[in-house]
Amino acid sequence: MSESKLMAWTLKILAAGACCVLAGCHSPVAMPPNLFPANAAGGWRLVVAREVPVSEAPDPVPRNEIDWLREGLYEGPGKIAARVYALSSATVGLELSQRWRPSADTVFFNRGRFFIVVKWQAAERQALESFVRELQGRLGPPDSLTRS
Repeated sequence: MSESKLMAWTLKILAAGACCVLAGCHSPVAMPPNLFPANAAGGWRLVVAREVPVSEAPDPVPRNEIDWLREGLYEGPGKIAARVYALSSATVGLELSQRWRPSADTVFFNRGRFFIVVKWQAAERQALESFVRELQGRLGPPDSLTRS
């Protein structure tokens, strides 16, 4: 084998190895502390907080992009179901927020590697806004999160 062919072959092997390593560099995002507190702004009381298996995710989020999914159910001036998706990258969250179809009694937003869906029933607007603002604060400002 000539030296140039050997060098080309070596570069191909190194490039393939680098791609494999980079593809495996994904690290799951940590759950923020106190994601679903017992009492939330707006007079909401936590009924249940649970981890939802990715295979049972109720929203149209690509399953292969979900690291984990948590749901908090609240009662107070109405009912709230808040789902927090931890995603493989911030890019996925941004794409979801741009392509998501609005629906009645639902709000959604992204924060870095998190995508959040909040659905409500008969909720008072001010109480709902307080809840969403507090949840956004617990996830941190969008620019402070690590982008992937």
